[in-house]
Amino acid sequence: MGEFDPWKEETPHEGLSVDQAVEKFLRYREDKMGLREKTISNYRYTLESFADSVPVGLNVKYVDGDHIQEFLNRDDLEQISRDTYYRQLDTFFGWCGEESIVEENPMENVIRPGAPERPAEYLTPDQLEHLIETIRHDVEKKGSRVGEGEVLWIIDVIKFAAYTGLRRGEICDLRWGAVDLESGFLTVEGTDDFDTKTGDSARIPLVEEAEALLRQKENERTSSDPGEHVFTGANSGSLNPGYLSHRFKHYCELADLPDDISFHSLRHTCASMLVKGKVPIHTVKEMLRHSTTKVTKRYAHLAPETFKDQIQDGISTSLGEIEE
Repeated sequence: MGEFDPWKEETPHEGLSVDQAVEKFLRYREDKMGLREKTISNYRYTLESFADSVPVGLNVKYVDGDHIQEFLNRDDLEQISRDTYYRQLDTFFGWCGEESIVEENPMENVIRPGAPERPAEYLTPDQLEHLIETIRHDVEKKGSRVGEGEVLWIIDVIKFAAYTGLRRGEICDLRWGAVDLESGFLTVEGTDDFDTKTGDSARIPLVEEAEALLRQKENERTSSDPGEHVFTGANSGSLNPGYLSHRFKHYCELADLPDDISFHSLRHTCASMLVKGKVPIHTVKEMLRHSTTKVTKRYAHLAPETFKDQIQDGISTSLGEIEE
């Protein structure tokens, strides 16, 4: 996993620029994996070219799919080069995710050159319920023996992620001072230990299910400190993003869910429920804070009847006005 133990230590990456992250990745590939000099040289050329294409000093956390897509769509690239660059960037950002250098892998929003657009992976309500029951059953089976993180705290985290669409890092860092149960909103904002993906704060509405979960957790609080974390793990310790993903993946395997389901898929799950519930795409975009509607439109195929109904309503309304 790199140069530190994510289960015992705090993540040491508070904010690397793209250049710095590239250098750290190349050192890792060379020192830890022993790759050939030519392979390292190929990676260096691609990744340094990409670093040159984004604003100077850009924090790698703030790289999004648009940055990468624009780099791959350059007119001077042949198709074979586009595909090679895609694979190398995919490896780089995958490593950044494993090392908790980035909270969200921007490659998930990038279409592989020459490949058809792939729908976002998400859990259906039945799969989500099955996953939660699998966790409960596993804990009951082990009884009082707690090891390797088999504890019920992760159920609340999974539900909350699906109800709100918050990113992994946003949930791990969420403090009670950012939660306003009276208004039914929470604020996603940076703290001393965490930077939001865009660097901006945002107010997120709490649906009834999310609000009920938070009220239950509020009743269990023993402190009134607004800086206290909302979600904690074993022994009330703060959540480590890497460990959270690790445990989530473990339970997905126990539940026999598809291999490509990750903790980030819960964000897609939220989007899928909103779209299937006939929430307009632009509203889903605002809820999930997507950079463009192009990202959100990946979910449009989930509710084609909604799209048709909206078109029909628009035409019918216009025709009605003409007839009047």
